Amino acid sequence: MTPFSPSNWPPLRQDFFRGSSLHRPVFQGDIFENVPYVKGQAGDFPGADPKLKVERRKVAALCYPCEMYSNGILARVQTIAVLREAAKLGIPDNWQGAFFSCPLPDLTSDGRTWIIDLRTMGNIDRSFLTPRNRLETLTEFGWAYLRQRLGIYFTRVSYHLGDLQQAGSVTWQETELWEQWCAMGRATEEFQQWLDTTDINIGFTRRKALERGMYRLVASAMR
Repeated sequence: MTPFSPSNWPPLRQDFFRGSSLHRPVFQGDIFENVPYVKGQAGDFPGADPKLKVERRKVAALCYPCEMYSNGILARVQTIAVLREAAKLGIPDNWQGAFFSCPLPDLTSDGRTWIIDLRTMGNIDRSFLTPRNRLETLTEFGWAYLRQRLGIYFTRVSYHLGDLQQAGSVTWQETELWEQWCAMGRATEEFQQWLDTTDINIGFTRRKALERGMYRLVASAMR
């Protein structure tokens, strides 16, 4: 897919979102609803204890996939950021200077653009991020775009979308296989062990085969 530029923004909704599936493992960029977000308000007195406020918000999961899991189990602590409507933040049409945000075009299918507000990063217990309260999952392009925006926010360096897609291709394929594994009714926590097992028909582990570009062979072995 050709990377987008400010001159042809915004892309279509289907460029960013692939829909949510109960079988797909929680993944970076997934959008969830009704997640508690804790805000600390201390005013202009840094020595005072903050007044805590809990709001139920739409959020995006931000941990990189390999950091989200431990031995195939979702890690207890997950990093999230709150979603906000772009129009309410006064973001210009060309998105110049909006370094703190990742656009989400037509997220709720009503023509409005939302953003992931990277200034609102926080931590949440994994129990609040489940496939059942997941609204959307990013496409491979949308995932690359999120990682590009994260790089811009923290470093002001704009990494090429094609490079990001290539760098993440094995992780993306692994998650595609994991989703298929779960759709077959197999235990989600057993997938990583299966992937790290040596396949006698391949000669090395299935993970290494995936890293060497043998996606179809690994997929065939799984089926």
